[in-house]
This record gives sequence, structure tokens and C-alpha cells, in this order.
Amino acid sequence: MSVTTFSWIYLVFFTILMLWLGYVGMRKTHTGEDYAVARGSYPWWVMALAYVATTASGSTFMGIPGMAYSMGFKALYYPMIYPIGIYFGSMMLARRTKKMGDRLGSMSIPDYLGDYYQSNLIRVLAALISVFLIYYIMAQLVAAGQMFAVMLGLNYQIAIWVAGLLVVLYMTMGGSHSDILTDAVQGLFMLFIALLVIVFFFTGFGLGGGGAAAVNAKLPEAMQWNVHTDPKNATFYAWWTIVLLFIAHIPFTTLPHLGNKFFALRGTGSTKTFNLATNVLGLTMGAMVFAGLLGKAYGLELKAADQVVPQLLVALTPPWIAAFLSIAILSAIVSTTDGLFMSVSQIFANDLYRKTWVPLTGGDINSPEVNRRALMIGRIGIIIVGIAAILMVRKPPALLSILLWVGIGGIVSAFAGPMFLAAFWSRANRVGALWGMIVSFAFYFWIHLGPQFKLYAGIFPWNKNPFASAGVGAIISLVVTVLVSLATQPMPKEHIQKLWAPPSSDETIGNRTAASHGTISV
Repeated sequence: MSVTTFSWIYLVFFTILMLWLGYVGMRKTHTGEDYAVARGSYPWWVMALAYVATTASGSTFMGIPGMAYSMGFKALYYPMIYPIGIYFGSMMLARRTKKMGDRLGSMSIPDYLGDYYQSNLIRVLAALISVFLIYYIMAQLVAAGQMFAVMLGLNYQIAIWVAGLLVVLYMTMGGSHSDILTDAVQGLFMLFIALLVIVFFFTGFGLGGGGAAAVNAKLPEAMQWNVHTDPKNATFYAWWTIVLLFIAHIPFTTLPHLGNKFFALRGTGSTKTFNLATNVLGLTMGAMVFAGLLGKAYGLELKAADQVVPQLLVALTPPWIAAFLSIAILSAIVSTTDGLFMSVSQIFANDLYRKTWVPLTGGDINSPEVNRRALMIGRIGIIIVGIAAILMVRKPPALLSILLWVGIGGIVSAFAGPMFLAAFWSRANRVGALWGMIVSFAFYFWIHLGPQFKLYAGIFPWNKNPFASAGVGAIISLVVTVLVSLATQPMPKEHIQKLWAPPSSDETIGNRTAASHGTISV
């Protein structure tokens, strides 16, 4: 049978499996909190697979190998640095954010920031900034459409509806439970292909042996492993841009679709094992970059560099293995997309309706009626967000990469100071957090987005390098939050003492406790 035939067979089984897991998630969902965060429901190994699968989007399996195919060994800095940065940030935040978020009963990262700093204004601002994640969703749907077109022979317009509606269907059923269960299984599919690529690269498969040295020898001189920077390349312009690439990814874990995974961990005592597992798995997924180098050394001639992985596996493996790549890539895409759907829907269901609108109108945020309505809004929100994103990419937008980094770089810059200081500095307050978010987001817009939108020329490499711009934005967020906090009144002592108290034995092992909320003010 051909690669296309095997791909269709795998897709049918994949769809059935995802819908069944969505049904399992629905059976676990009884409250708005179950739907939003699945608080304390899963052991470390399930969450590690889900977290890594959510982090490794379609770019890990298509874009980054394409970068290596075009640039050579210097491209390894990206997939080797970004997992280390992300999981370094996770090691810093996971335990403390989970402990405090559980005590506050927070259901999203914007909600957590509003609860910690006792400010509806911060919650609303963080929620509005997070709306830009819809462009991240659009990027995943475009990748899914392109993958289906190549591996399955589907028309792009049909492909984006197939991918988008599949995720909408199982996420509407079970929310966070469906998100986590499907992501964990998808992570296993992705891991299989990543391990296969690692074996191929270090054995020099297809090149007659010789391992990595054989790959290096067949690359053009400018792409070999002794070339580290390129003054014409904005991302690898110099060593300082590589350092900022690392810094930009440390607060990457503050993105709403990643940070809310901490709340689903079963107990604060599991965070160390969770972090170790995510480090190992994340670096393994990043090794997909080796496929780009191997494809270049193998002599593949491609019209589009990001097609190197499917073309390489078609050339080197039997059809049944090459076809499995379509499921691995689809897993990478939908495992990110479903978390994004969840995060954006909770902006409306929880952050804006339950925690902002209900208190303003004198309602009780914990009443059964409010919880039922929030659950309904969350489910309807996923449908609306999914259909809106599909309609927006019927024709792949020319500026998609720019808009995507509004959703990533802007959030990373804005959230870095308030999130990390909430975990490590009890003196941080609501005024400092508010100004840290505003100033850092404004800086990112000025240094990177303004030039990208052609409002003005900008300064190279900042105008072409979102990582360096977001890295400096994150530093500014930290500095501004500290300085303004020192100049203004601290948070209430009793509020800080409650949140900063060491975890109890119940919290450590994951016994569910009732969450209590502090006083919320503007």
C-alpha cells in the first residue's frame, strides 16, 4: 500500500481514539473547575507527556527541521535552547504556582494573576492580552492544512475544517480532561518519530554510516558545525541574540495554555519528577531538528524547506512508517491547538464572566447557577473560537507569523515579571505588576511589532528577531515590577502569609482541599 493509503488508515484510527478519549474526559467533567483545569487529577507522568506535547507544536516537526535544512548546524541552537529555557522556567514556577493557584482556586493564568494581586484590572488586562493566542491557533490550523494536503492529498480548505472540528468536538465534550488525556497519548506518537530520527542521525542512516560526522561532511562549509553565528541572520546574528533566545523562553511557561497544566498535577510533591521528565522529553522532541540536517546531507531537493521531515521519511523508510509521521505531526498540531482552545474559551467563561462580570453585578461566583453558566460559556466558547480561527485561515494570511508573535512574544514579555515575582518575591504588588505588564508589552510592540507592521523601519536585528525582543521585554517586565512595587504599598500581610505558607501534607500528596479566595479589588 502507498503512503497515502496508510495515512488514511492511521487517520481513521487516530480520530476514533481521540473521540473516545474526549468521551472519557466528558465522564470526568462534573463542574466548571473540572472543565477548566481538572485540578489535581493526574500523576506526574501523564502531565509530563501532556505538557511536552502541548509545548512541541507543528513547528517542532516541520518548521525547525526546515530551519536546519536551510541554515545547517547553527539552527541546533534553537531546538536545543528552547526546551532548556522552557523547562528551566517550569522548574522555577511549577510547584509555587500550583500551590498558590490551588489555594486561590484559580482557573487560568490571567485568573491566577488577578487572584494573587487581588486586582480585577490585572485579571482583565491579562485576559485581553491572552486573546491574541487565537493567532497561535491559526498557525496550527494552517500547519494542519498543509500537512493533510501533502500526506493525505486533501484540499487545503477541507483539511483545515477536518483538523479544526476534530479538536472542537473532543474539547467541547471534556474540556481540560480531554485536553490532558489526548495530549498524553499524542505525546507518545510524537516521541516515537523523534526517537527514530535520533537513531537515523547518529548512525548516518542513508549515508552509508559514519554518524553525525558523516552528516557534517556532506553539508556545505557555511552550514557545518564549526559555524555558530551569521551577521545576516536575525535569529543567529551574534552570541548575544542566542543568549536572548534562551532568556525569551524561560517565561514561555507563563503562556496560559502551558501554565494552567500545573493546576492539574496531583500534589505539589510531584512537581520535581514532573520537571525532570519534561526536561528529558522536551530535549528528545527538539531532536527532530536532526531530520533537517540529515535531509540536507542526503541531498533532498525541496521546494519548501519545512517539508524535509515527510520527504526524508518517505525516502528512507517503508510506507507504513512514513505514513505514521502524518499522525505524529497531527499530534503535535492538535496537542497545542486543544490547549489553546481551552485557554481562550476560559478567558470568556471564567476571567471575564465568572470572576469579573458576576462580582460587578452583585452575584455569587460560587453559586451553582453561575458555575453552570460558566461551564456552558466555556463549551460554546470553544466552538466559536474554533470556527472563527478556521474562517480566518481559509486563505493562509501573509502576516500570520507576525500575528503569531503578538500572541507569544507579547504575552511572554507582559507576564514574566508578575508571574516570577509572585513566586519568588513577596514584596511584589498589584501596582508593580500592572505597570510591569503595560511597559513590557509596549516595549515589545515598539521594538518588534511596529517594524513588522511596517509602521517604521526599526533596528536590525530587533525588527526581525522576536526572540531577542521578547527576551529584553521579559527583563523589562521584571525590573519595572520590582521598582514600582518598592515605591508603592505592599500586598496585605495576611494574604501573603496564606499563599506563602509551606504546603501541607494534603497539598503535597494531592488530597483535594477547598479553595478560598482573598478580597478582590480594582
